[in-house]
Parts: sequence; structure tokens; C-alpha cells
Amino acid sequence: MPEIIRADGRIVETDWTLVPYPASNAPQPKATGKAGLARNTGEAAAPAELLASLAVPATGKVIVPFALWQSRRAELQARFDAGELAPWLDACEEVETLAAAVDLAAAPLLALDFPKAGDGRAYSSAALLRNRFHYRGPLWAIGDVQRDYFAFMFRCGFDTLLPRAGRYARAQLEEAIASLGLFPHPYQGAVDDPLPLWRRVRRAQGIHAP
Repeated sequence: MPEIIRADGRIVETDWTLVPYPASNAPQPKATGKAGLARNTGEAAAPAELLASLAVPATGKVIVPFALWQSRRAELQARFDAGELAPWLDACEEVETLAAAVDLAAAPLLALDFPKAGDGRAYSSAALLRNRFHYRGPLWAIGDVQRDYFAFMFRCGFDTLLPRAGRYARAQLEEAIASLGLFPHPYQGAVDDPLPLWRRVRRAQGIHAP
């Protein structure tokens, strides 16, 4: 079974199976580098023929592409209702569309994909799900989940991380988790704690610099 990392630092096995898109040799578009243009990178939704042919395990708990869930909803809805199927959102897809199409309160989990470590769109989508759409269920980070970014993912609202299989040895994951405690009091507010440090810490009164 694959291993996931919880926000409390536990590394546990999961019985959820991720259904990815097939690997492609097509050229990858370059990102613009500007947040406002991040979605204008030439990325396109999965074609209908791919969604129709993509195999979904007939049993067990599965996490499927959101576009596949939309296109084959009649086939998959019963498994969603039973808590055995959940959608994952591609970085080029709008979180607003997901929130409008999925009953967030009933979703057993949601997952957001990091196509590469430098692509930060899933951070914004996670924050939107937590803050604007008030999603309180499990939120997974999938894809290029690198240990240097674990802390940022947790701060933005993820509570579960799924690195790619074979990327890290158990000792590397334990080392990365231990490092999360090096900075227990971040200055900025975020999803995990909206108050900035100066609002969280009461300073002694009447003390002035010489």
C-alpha cells in the first residue's frame, strides 16, 4: 500500500488508490511566471476519448481525475456517495468549478495535483477550498510533492501529502517531518493559523529600547 504523511507527522499506509493520467511525451508548456496569468499556459483539459478509455479500478477506494468524474458521473456517483471515490483536481482546472460540481460536505476527500514543484497553483486552490468554500474534509497534495515544501503545503490547508512512489526512503521522510518543528512560530498568518505572529504573542509592556 502507498504511504501518506499526515499533518501530525505520522507516516501511514493508505487504502486509497490514485488514478493518474497516462504519461505523455507531449511538450510541456512554460509557465508565465505571473500569478494572474498562471492558467494561460496552453494547458488543455483531458480529451473526451482519454476520459472514456481511462481505466478505473472496479473495487476499492479510488481518487480519479475531476474531469473523469464529471464526464462519467452517472457511472461513478454511487461510489462517491458510498465514500469510495473522490476527485483530484489538475493544476490548470478551476477550484470554483470543482466546488460548484461536487458536494464538498459529502466528499470523502479532495486532492490537488502539483505537476511540478515550482508550480504553485495548488497552494492557491487549497487556500480557496479552506477559506472561501469552507471545505473541512481531508485535503491531499499529490503529484510532485517534494519534502522541501511540506511545511508550505500544510500551512496552505493540506492535511495529507502523497509523494510519488519510490521518491523518498522512510528515513528521508522522517527527517523531513522532524524538520517541520524547526520553525514552530511562523510570522505570517495562513490557513493553519490566520493570525500573524504579532497578534499571537503578547509582548511585555513598558519596555523601550535605549
